[in-house]
Amino acid sequence: MLTNPETVWPEGVIARYLTVAGATVDLWYDSGTLRAKCGGERCRWTGYESTEVFYTDTDEVRDQKIDDALPGLQRQAQSHAEKCRALPRPAVTA
Repeated sequence: MLTNPETVWPEGVIARYLTVAGATVDLWYDSGTLRAKCGGERCRWTGYESTEVFYTDTDEVRDQKIDDALPGLQRQAQSHAEKCRALPRPAVTA
């Protein structure tokens, strides 16, 4: 069963890719770094891009640095999603 791409994204996720097996690859910003991780069961693919954001940067400057670094990580995530066959772990029902 494929993950419903319309479900609510986890807090902080700024981009999401659906793998061929129905898992998701999520991208988020964390402490100066854009990060990506595949949600396929036991898939160890991760990616990151440094944004060189400083505590003195304004919100606008921070957002521009994130926007500048995002395309490279998006390409990596898309490339992984096109090939990954690791299935997402099914939801546990009571």
